[in-house]
Amino acid sequence: MAEHSRYRVSDEAAGASEGIFMKIIEKKLWPDYFDSDRTALLDSKLADFDLQPGDQIKFREWDPTTKQYTGREYSRTVKVVLKQESPTRYWTPEQLKEHGIYLIQWE
Repeated sequence: MAEHSRYRVSDEAAGASEGIFMKIIEKKLWPDYFDSDRTALLDSKLADFDLQPGDQIKFREWDPTTKQYTGREYSRTVKVVLKQESPTRYWTPEQLKEHGIYLIQWE
């Protein structure tokens, strides 16, 4: 499993007989968003990592006050990825210009 500053990626066989491979990507999620994001059908993420349909994102709740994981986590499988470049209030113009944004539909 490769460790990165914002996410961890693990390549695992999703179905060895079909020759299908997926990535498992770990992302931090602050407590304010943990429960509401869990039930959302669409999500947007800064496109600073490789993401394809079939990949899984493991969301781990991160407490910014204690700077520790809370132990709560869940995973979602990516159904559709649309990369777009549009400004939001969540990322700097420099980040958007460099990475763009993912719009993710969950299965």
